[in-house]
Amino acid sequence: MSSTARILSTVVSMSLVFSLITQVTAAPPSVRYLNPAGGQVGQKVNVTVDKTLGTAPVSVWTSAPGLKVVIPEKPAKGKEKQFSIQIDAKARPGLYWLRFHNAEGASGIRPFVVGTLPEQSETEPNNDLAHAQKYKQPSVTINGVLSKSGDVDTYQVVLKKGETLVASLTANEQLGSPMDGVLQILNHRGTVLSHIDDTLWFDPRIVFTAPADGTYYIRTFAFPADPNSTIRFAGAASYVYRLTLSTGPFVDHSLPLAHHYETAKPVTLEGWNLTDSLKSLRPVAEHSDDKALVSHPQLANWLKIPLSPHPVLLESKQSQQEKGQLLSTPSSVTGKISESEEIDVYRFNAKKGESLTFQVDSHALGYPLDAHLKLFDAKGKLLKEIDDPIRNYFDARLIYKIPADGEYQLHVTDRFQHGGFRYVYLLTIEPTTTDFKLQTSAEQYTLTTGGKPLEIEVTINRLSPRFSDDIEISLVGLPKGVTCKPIISKVKEKTEKSVKLKLEAKPDTVFQGPLEIKGTSLKDKTKTHLATAVIKGISPKRNTARPKPDLQLPYLWLTIKKKK
Repeated sequence: MSSTARILSTVVSMSLVFSLITQVTAAPPSVRYLNPAGGQVGQKVNVTVDKTLGTAPVSVWTSAPGLKVVIPEKPAKGKEKQFSIQIDAKARPGLYWLRFHNAEGASGIRPFVVGTLPEQSETEPNNDLAHAQKYKQPSVTINGVLSKSGDVDTYQVVLKKGETLVASLTANEQLGSPMDGVLQILNHRGTVLSHIDDTLWFDPRIVFTAPADGTYYIRTFAFPADPNSTIRFAGAASYVYRLTLSTGPFVDHSLPLAHHYETAKPVTLEGWNLTDSLKSLRPVAEHSDDKALVSHPQLANWLKIPLSPHPVLLESKQSQQEKGQLLSTPSSVTGKISESEEIDVYRFNAKKGESLTFQVDSHALGYPLDAHLKLFDAKGKLLKEIDDPIRNYFDARLIYKIPADGEYQLHVTDRFQHGGFRYVYLLTIEPTTTDFKLQTSAEQYTLTTGGKPLEIEVTINRLSPRFSDDIEISLVGLPKGVTCKPIISKVKEKTEKSVKLKLEAKPDTVFQGPLEIKGTSLKDKTKTHLATAVIKGISPKRNTARPKPDLQLPYLWLTIKKKK
């Protein structure tokens, strides 16, 4: 063999080996959590993932504009798991979702929080008072992690007598951290002055007013959100948290608790350290969302409040009178059980044969009221009362057919006669309608060309009273080369509760992108819904006494790749 032939043979062999190695080592992104899990508006954040960003080049999908994500194709040694996020100066505060993808596949969807406060990172050691980490006043958000079993993080603050500090932990509720966090306030002797574990479901918040000038300490630790047999403080690399410490303006709720999308009226804010200019703000309805954003650069936090199809009233003094506050139908009203044993009374007129739905929302909005609802006729006869309509659901919902023309009364209270500043609720009275929801078993799917078709099972939840319309279920915005026939879900047939969509792709099709599964009533085409999925790694099992609602999102994902 000539020297030239030997060189060519060697080159070909090395090319084949390199190709095989590339195929073996090429990997999709695998990301369970981000650290830090958020950043400040207008700032650049360097973020580390727990596992791998995958084989370059890697792209990132975000749920909303405002984030510029940069992943180096050739990262420096030791920084293979790092990337940066530039947060636009005009980005709206709130919860964003990121998904990493490359030619091999996609990661699960993961949360990233954009806030308004300066940020700093936790630094170890900070397990005790002697090594407590100082924070910059008046307000800061600290990105930390309870990295191992037994870990405790401690922070130091100097307060003046009468100064109010809000310490609010974000971990399980937005970030999906598998932790049930605890917050404590201690004095300089180490005496615990305040202790709390659950405020927003598993995430705690302490509001502390200093009894005297001095140095105080904020301590946080956690237990597993899914209880196990261990009895010590829990920790792991996934126990990521954001701790907001503020002696500045902090909002708890708005009055009313919902926003009518056709009104430009501001809402009243209630919280702590609020200045006059921050006690009333106008919500901003977000595009293609069912909630409005309430935020301001001077606020330490932000609120998302539901959008209402009709104006939302406020509870008046009449609700504390025997006759009650008069409401029309349909209507919504925001009230508050301010004191223990308080009962709010409302009255309305209805006609015989009307079917009305009475809904009280509080727990689902993050507030502690365990609503108890009673319906009376004009003579004071109790017609119906309801507490929890289903197991582990703490917001009252009653569907009732009116027996006669006349005036009726509703009584709203807390099941255990509790009350207080945060015992707010949203009461809605409206004619009974029915609807449906769609859900998939997974939030991402992969179709390999040249193999079997991809089947996606879609569960149809026909809400009570049972939604009886035929529902067409289809895929929206299919890429070129992909086919999927719509399926009709019909009552009393095999398709009533679930259907299977079958996707097929031509051999040369390659695709990465969002997947939308839409259901449309064939009788009333204004009723359309996108399928959602419970996000794995974000929604732990709910086996506690007061479970947080499972997090479901419509951000499904489809990967189509060629068979190797």
